[in-house]
Amino acid sequence: MTEGRISVPGGEVWYRRTGGGGTPLLLVHGGPGYPSDLLFDAFAPLAQEREVIWYDQLGVGRSDPIDDVSLLTVDRFLDELGTVCAALRLDRPHVYGHSWGAMLGLQYAAERNPDWTSLICANGLASVPRFEREVRDLMAGLPGDVLDRTYGRELRGETDDPDYWAAQEEYMRACVLRTSSVALDPELMSLTTFRTMIGHADYHVSGTLKDWDIFDILDRIRVPTLVLGGEFDECVPTHLADIAERIPDSEHITQPGAAHMGYLEKEPLRTAYISLIQNYISRTESRPKAPQTTT
Repeated sequence: MTEGRISVPGGEVWYRRTGGGGTPLLLVHGGPGYPSDLLFDAFAPLAQEREVIWYDQLGVGRSDPIDDVSLLTVDRFLDELGTVCAALRLDRPHVYGHSWGAMLGLQYAAERNPDWTSLICANGLASVPRFEREVRDLMAGLPGDVLDRTYGRELRGETDDPDYWAAQEEYMRACVLRTSSVALDPELMSLTTFRTMIGHADYHVSGTLKDWDIFDILDRIRVPTLVLGGEFDECVPTHLADIAERIPDSEHITQPGAAHMGYLEKEPLRTAYISLIQNYISRTESRPKAPQTTT
């Protein structure tokens, strides 16, 4: 296991490399504003067969903080992803992105035509406006008026009500993480990043990502792609199915029983989540190589 730092636009990011051999797997964490720590335990078994690389995006975790909010753009995060791949000299890596990380992976693959072996788009959306509507519909279907107790209170300026946070927990338990819980170190997070890019919450995006939509460029992706989601995911199966339909070489899998963070669910859901990724990677690597042309 090795750790280091890479200069990227705006500062330096921290990375960790573990395992060895095989085609490397780069993990792009979710957020924005959350660190990569949540991925460590679940993905560690894959390091027995290949190199696995984590990095904290600028502003979070062990990477440099972001004091200038003008750095909080999608293009800068895309540049950061490309810089990490180049600096680590990753040879045709598999790239796994979760949620926000999957959004970056999709846009990078569509716009920059990378030479990746595969892309795993895990629980990631392609349209924020559509996603907002779908999440609100999910919340409206939950018992206990969860939508009004969260989104409604935000619109009315009543978020100081303790029940607002209780309703948030009910939503998280239904659509994000169903069978376990997780505590994040606030020192490793960036509320500035989240507030600037998201705003209030996933179902009420008022930040710079509020109009983000890349459905119309997904057909440019030439990387074999797995679109993975959960049965109860806040990024609903129909949204993910529509992503897969637009990518020429892709498949869509919905994991039964899981929500948005399958890698953090209790067993056997966690192992099943990793196995779906592991199996896809293996199948992609076993494809016949295209014949080389000579002149």
